[in-house]
Amino acid sequence: MDARFEDINNLLIRYSLGDFDYSIQPSEKYDEIDAFITNINMLGEELKTSVISRDYFNNIFNSVSDMLFVLDNKGEITSINKAVTERLRYSENQLRETSINFITGDGSRLFEYIRSMLGKNGALINLEIAFQSLEMGALPVNLSCSYLYNQKGVRIGYLIIARDLSKIKEFENSSKENEKKFRKVFEDSSDCFFITDAAGKFIELNKAGFELFKCTDSVLNKDSFFDYLYADADKDSFMQEMNDKGIVPDCKVKIKDKENATIDCLISANRIIDEFGKTRGYQGTIKNMTKQKEIENLFVRTIVDTQEKERNRIVKDLHDSLGQQLSAIKFFLGTLRNMKGKVSTEKYDELLNKSENALNEVIDELSNICFNIMPGTLQKFGLKHAIHELCNKIKHSNIIDFRTDISPDFPELDKNLEVTLFRIVQEFINNALKHGGADRVNIKMVSDPGEGKLFIVLKDTGQGFDMKKMEEFKGNGLKNVKSRIESYSGLVKISSIVGTGTMYEIMIPYKDYMPK
Repeated sequence: MDARFEDINNLLIRYSLGDFDYSIQPSEKYDEIDAFITNINMLGEELKTSVISRDYFNNIFNSVSDMLFVLDNKGEITSINKAVTERLRYSENQLRETSINFITGDGSRLFEYIRSMLGKNGALINLEIAFQSLEMGALPVNLSCSYLYNQKGVRIGYLIIARDLSKIKEFENSSKENEKKFRKVFEDSSDCFFITDAAGKFIELNKAGFELFKCTDSVLNKDSFFDYLYADADKDSFMQEMNDKGIVPDCKVKIKDKENATIDCLISANRIIDEFGKTRGYQGTIKNMTKQKEIENLFVRTIVDTQEKERNRIVKDLHDSLGQQLSAIKFFLGTLRNMKGKVSTEKYDELLNKSENALNEVIDELSNICFNIMPGTLQKFGLKHAIHELCNKIKHSNIIDFRTDISPDFPELDKNLEVTLFRIVQEFINNALKHGGADRVNIKMVSDPGEGKLFIVLKDTGQGFDMKKMEEFKGNGLKNVKSRIESYSGLVKISSIVGTGTMYEIMIPYKDYMPK
C-alpha cells in the first residue's frame, strides 16, 4: 500500500484531536493521491481559521459583562455566556434546551411577547423585567433582543442581551438618600446656602438665606445675588477673584437685605462650570457675622473689664496695706527726727525698731502683691514650683491645709498655658477660702506622655454649691474657667455638692503647647 495513505490517516487523526498546525508535503508524482493530500491540507487551514474565529468569538461572548442568551426559533436556550452563570447561578447544562420563559420564575410568556414585539424591525430594546436567580431571588434586568440569521439570510434564532439593574437600582437609591441628606443639610444649616445661574440670579436658596435677605421664594430666578451686595466694589472684587481663581474663600462683604439693613457677612463661593469649561453659575455659603461681631466685642470688653478690675485690685492692695504702713513709717521717722537728743537711747532705739519692722512688713506685702500679679518662680522655674510656692505661702498662715500630688515628670509647658493654669489653681484656692470655707484643698497634676495629655484635679472640702443652679450663677468665674481651658483644646468638668465641696477635673492635650 502507498505509504502516503498512512500519512493521510495520521494527519486526519491529528485534525480529529483539534491539532491543525500540521500538513503533508505532496510527492513529485502529482497523481490523484497528491491532489487529495493538497485538498486535505487546505481543509486543515480552513479548520484552523474556523477554530481561531470561534475561540475569538467565545472570548468576546464570555467577556461581555451583560448576560447573553442565544435562543433557537422555538425560544429554547442553546447557549449562554459566563455572565449568566455568575448572575443567575445556573449552569449551561441546566438551561440548555430550556425555554427562556423558565428564568422569569413566574410562568410568564416572555418568549411569546418578544416574538410579537420584534415584528418586522427585528429589534426590541429597553424591556424591564425580573429574572429569577437561584441565590439572589428576583433580579431586575433590562432586555434587548434581535433576530439571528445564518450566512444565507435564514433566521435561525434570537439573541437576548440582559443588563443587571440591581447595582443601578442600588446606586439610584443611594443617590436619592444622599440627595435627601444633602437637602436636609442644605435646609437646616444656620448659614445661607445659595446657587445661582451665570448672571447671578438665585436658583436655590435655603431657609437661612431667605431669613438673611428678608425675602421670599419669589426672588428665585428673578433677583440677582449681586443686587444684595452693599458696595459695588465688593461685586467687582468678588468677580475678579472668581474669574482669576474660580473660587472665593472667606470674602468679607456687607449685605443689604430687602429692608435696606446692612449686615456684615463672610462669603465663600465657587464657580459652576460645564464640561466645556463654560461658567454656568455660582454656589456658596454666606455667614452672618453680626453675632460673631457681638461675641468679639464682648470678648474685648471682657478683657478690658478684667484688666480694669486687676488694676483696681492692685491699687486697693497698695492703698489699704502699703499706704497705711508707709504712712506709719513716715510718722516714726518724723518722730525720730524731732526726738533726737531729747529722749533716752532706749526710747529712741524702740522707735527705730518699730520703723524697721514696719519697713520689713512693707517689703513682705510688696512681695505678696508682686507674687499675686506674676510669681517670679513661675517665670523662672515653671508651673510645678509656682504651685508649691503658692501652697506654702498660704499654708504658713495656718488657715488651710494642702495636699499636693504633682508628678515628677509633669511636662514643662508654654508660658502662656502655665500662667493660665496657675491662675485657675489660684482662683480655685481663693474661692475655697473666701466662699467655700474649706479647710483642705487637694491638688493633683499628672501627665500621660503616650496620649500626650495632662490632667489636673482640684478638690476642696468647702460648702460647695447647687449644680442645678449653675445657669442662674451671676458671676463669670466658672464660665471663664471653661473658656480658658477650651481655648487650649481642653476639657473641664466642674462638679459640686452642697456641704461636701467642689472639684475641677481638667484635661489638656499638651503636645502642641510645649516650649519651642
